[in-house]
Amino acid sequence: MLEAAAAWHARLREPEGDPTAAAARRAQFDQWIVADPRHARVFEETRSLWKTLQAPVTQVMDQEPAPITGKRSGAAPPFRRVARAPAMLAACLAMVMMTGVVYRHDVLIRLNADHMTSVGERTPLALADGSRVTLNTDSAISVDLEEGRRSVRLLRGEAWFDVRPDSSRPFLVETGAGHIRVTGTSFGVRLKGDAAIVSLTEGQLELVTEPVQGGVSSFAALSAGQQARLSQAAISPATAFDKTQATAWLRGQLVFFDTPLSDVVADLNRYRYGRIVIANNGLDDLRISGVFTTDDPDAALTMLADTLP
Repeated sequence: MLEAAAAWHARLREPEGDPTAAAARRAQFDQWIVADPRHARVFEETRSLWKTLQAPVTQVMDQEPAPITGKRSGAAPPFRRVARAPAMLAACLAMVMMTGVVYRHDVLIRLNADHMTSVGERTPLALADGSRVTLNTDSAISVDLEEGRRSVRLLRGEAWFDVRPDSSRPFLVETGAGHIRVTGTSFGVRLKGDAAIVSLTEGQLELVTEPVQGGVSSFAALSAGQQARLSQAAISPATAFDKTQATAWLRGQLVFFDTPLSDVVADLNRYRYGRIVIANNGLDDLRISGVFTTDDPDAALTMLADTLP
């Protein structure tokens, strides 16, 4: 609801433009407001947040320089408001700009996505061609099955694919780093930074990089039981992987074997709101082995805190 309220707040702040379009937009907003008693409250919270972000900038601009007097013995230098104003203004603007960048990125994904999951959610989907896709936490895909195409673009997160065989229509999974081409197989794809980690449990598939600035695409084949990292720069050599660990999230589990704490925390962060931070870098390499549930990442965090040195 907060996300919808933020979207409406942005739309209502757009220039009026065509009066008919503006009236239609306002009518749609009114319908959204009355659809649920909570909508008015969350919209007011959004407006309050926006005012809070704007308030420090206004206050800084309105401030007058404090008089500068001589130092007193043993006293700290006098505070000069005008000296802090540029830094405060820059900090406020940076926060607003960062909020806008993150928000625009999320809006672009939402506009392009056909299916999405929220943080901690796992959703199985049946496609029109008979294939099945399971979306992991905080993930999004767009689907194109028109005019003989079978294409899914992974926009965010992670997905597991069980592709129905069809030699006449290869199935493509597209990412920003390149695409995966199959005719019928089971495999997982996880976006990690600017790369895609591809894990194949059944059949065969082909990895193709996305050429950059007129460059040449790279090509590699994977067989069952192999995993590779697909990026625009290259495709890593295929390696064996632990199927139980790679597919654990499909069963609502996280499985770790001799895994650095930093990697465990990075995984837990995917399944909860907020962020876990390791304050002491010396703890990053503590080794973890265990099985945790994705439904309660905070319980895993508590267990780690209680058992690790």
